[in-house]
Formats: sequence, C-alpha cells, structure tokens
Amino acid sequence: MPRFLVVHTAPFTAEELIARAKAAPSYMPKDVTWRCSYCAFKDNKHFCEWEAPDEKILRRVLDLTKTPFEAIYPVRRLDIAKAEFET
Repeated sequence: MPRFLVVHTAPFTAEELIARAKAAPSYMPKDVTWRCSYCAFKDNKHFCEWEAPDEKILRRVLDLTKTPFEAIYPVRRLDIAKAEFET
C-alpha cells in the first residue's frame, strides 16, 4: 500500500490528537490507515504517516475531518536494520 507523510502546521494539543486517533476507526475508509505521528508541539508542527491507495483519497479524508495540512509527500520506508526499502 502506498505511504504518505502529511505535514501539518496547526496548534493541535496532545488531547486533541488522541481523540482524533480514537475516533478514526469510525470514519476511516477501510483502505486508509493513519499509522503514526511525530509531534513538535512547541512549534505546532506535526508529521503524520498514512497508508492509502492514492493521494486523492487521503486528501478527501483530511478534508472530511477538517484537518489542515501544508503538504503531502508520497514516501518509501527504509528499514535500516535490513538496509532495504519496503515494497
């Protein structure tokens, strides 16, 4: 499944992100997964990893949830221990 990194500049709180994560299964299309987030709360920067069939579907989810974002990047994950990219 293609992976994406979504960059957000927004004043999300830890509590808000936890609530969004808990609610995600109720609205998420079956083929879209929010994998994890790295949060720099002090700078209001958040980097979220997603799996989705394509960017268009991911954008629909972000729009539906009124989640602001500044960029979406298609990415590949490098497994450092194996020294190879995931397929």
